[in-house]
Amino acid sequence: MDWRTLLLNSSYEPLATVSWQRAITLVWVDKVDVVAEYDAVVRSPSLTLEVPAVVRLRQYLRVPRRGVPFTRRNLLHRDQHQCQYCRRRLRAAELTLDHVIPRSRGGRRSWENLVAACVRCNRRKANRTPREAGMVLLRRPRRPPALAPGAGLMSPMDAPEEWLPFLPLRRAS
Repeated sequence: MDWRTLLLNSSYEPLATVSWQRAITLVWVDKVDVVAEYDAVVRSPSLTLEVPAVVRLRQYLRVPRRGVPFTRRNLLHRDQHQCQYCRRRLRAAELTLDHVIPRSRGGRRSWENLVAACVRCNRRKANRTPREAGMVLLRRPRRPPALAPGAGLMSPMDAPEEWLPFLPLRRAS
């Protein structure tokens, strides 16, 4: 069982994901309300509980906005899980990271030089700039602004169905 539980603030904003065990503990100590459940149960000798999919804190937790850490997951989130060359939306496992200016030419590993690309487009571009390869970027890569807590949790394409009503909608940029 590898279920994750989406933790919402009392205002229904996504904050984080927690293990289903931690979620059950939070329910047991009366810190959260269960908003949605998976179609699964866990049993102890004296108790049977449905596995929480989404829980909401009873008390509002003030969380400051902060810079977005540079990770593959956050970069894919910035690019909306979309190949920046052919514009196809794909799952995280089907996307690669492409250096706009190749590393062999001094391109750095940074927000401003990496984009999401499908394997086909990444191979086609190879060790060239987009212009040299005759390819056009969908968007110029930029450092994302500070995000609200939980904004980069998971793409709706990869999230459990029970989470979808609580995840931020994708907007074209």
